[in-house]
Amino acid sequence: MFSRRLLNDQDVRTVSQEERVHRSNGDRLAKILSDRQLAQFGDSLLNFAYSLALTETSGRPKGTKVQDKILAEAAVKAGLRKHLPRRVGRGDVANSLEALLGHAWLEKSLSLDEIVSCLKASSLNPAENFTQLAELALSRIQR
Repeated sequence: MFSRRLLNDQDVRTVSQEERVHRSNGDRLAKILSDRQLAQFGDSLLNFAYSLALTETSGRPKGTKVQDKILAEAAVKAGLRKHLPRRVGRGDVANSLEALLGHAWLEKSLSLDEIVSCLKASSLNPAENFTQLAELALSRIQR
């Protein structure tokens, strides 16, 4: 037997308020993740930060571009995929991570030092470092 608790008017208002806040945060996040200009900015930011992390780790100057495959894998692991339209390619999924991190940096939710530190973490799989970075950015912008 299942027991049901009847909701009073106050409970209904509270649930409705929480749903609206959750929905509006989801809409806001979806807009951020699909913003092409943020993605372009985030692409430059991540390539610079990743190159800086590699330079600091190796002790020699390195300049590199982060592969979309790595960013897309990290975006999926961080749960960004569920905020995107159903039919998007790997490039768009990668762009969503770039847009998120670009937004977080512009809003001062993440500093360049924090981004570089996260990317310098000793993981054999760079996608893991980007996943942790995305999760950190999400936690900070959803406050």
